[in-house]
Amino acid sequence: MKKILSILLCGIIALSLSACGEFEEVTSEPVTSEIVSDTSSQEKVEIKIPEIKSEDDVMPSYVDISLYDEENYSDIYLGKNFKFKVTYAGSAIKLPWTYKDMIEDGWKLIASDEYNENSQIMAGKSITVEFDNEYGKKITAVFHNGTKSSLLLKECPIVKFVIKENGLNVPESAYGQFWVNGVSNLSAITDLIELLGSPSHFYRISENKYYLDWFISASDRRSGITVYVDTAEDHIDAIEFSLY
Repeated sequence: MKKILSILLCGIIALSLSACGEFEEVTSEPVTSEIVSDTSSQEKVEIKIPEIKSEDDVMPSYVDISLYDEENYSDIYLGKNFKFKVTYAGSAIKLPWTYKDMIEDGWKLIASDEYNENSQIMAGKSITVEFDNEYGKKITAVFHNGTKSSLLLKECPIVKFVIKENGLNVPESAYGQFWVNGVSNLSAITDLIELLGSPSHFYRISENKYYLDWFISASDRRSGITVYVDTAEDHIDAIEFSLY
């Protein structure tokens, strides 16, 4: 029996060895795929991204709208040599100006619970006050403390004047006649452009209401002239001018 099993085992081993010899060694090379792009029918298209410009639909009647960006700012300025020439309610007003100048020119501070001539202005801060004259005409002034310590209001320079109304258009207005570098109560919007040039910036307050800024320089947008206009009526509503 053992002899028979041995014979069978030898036969199985021989059979398996002969089967292995039937396999051939297969060698393979790496397969690469070449992607061919057909560009013969394609043309190179240069896409030019348009500049973002103002989309305002009113100001193009007055200025070259392509000069303004999406926020309606331009690189147009009055220039470092610009000087204010102002008369208001019979007074020749200048900037910079002082509390003493106002008193000597016949203006009186309208004191309140919030301020008087001895009010403290903290370093870097401002106070907005009202003055009137013997004719009952008012003007708003902004005192600014540009130092590093507190000062009294009367010791600080006036950096801004505001004429809140065009007295020509408001019956019994407390605001008088103004003349700011040629701009007056009678000026139309086209007059502003002719006198001051295109504004540095404009902003639409409502459908027909705008304000136009003429900045003195790019370094300080607080300094310059701002005029509030009504485009439907073509007149000035208010004006302010500043020099910090």
